[in-house]
Amino acid sequence: MLSMHIPEDLIAVHVPTEDLGDYNLTQTGWYAVDDGGKVVLGPFESLAQCDRAIRERLQPTTGV
Repeated sequence: MLSMHIPEDLIAVHVPTEDLGDYNLTQTGWYAVDDGGKVVLGPFESLAQCDRAIRERLQPTTGV
C-alpha cells in the first residue's frame, strides 16, 4: 500500500522569472512549497494570499 507524503510544513516562496525552471513552473508569483521542496499551492499574487492558503491547507478538518 502506498502512502502519500503529507507535508509537515509549508513555506511561502516568491518565484521570480529567473527561478521558474528551478521549480518547473511557467508563472511567476507566490507559491507554497513543502518541506521536500515540492510546490504544493499557487501561484498567488501576494504573500498574504499564499499565507492564507497555507493556513487553510494545514488546518485540521472537522467532521461537521
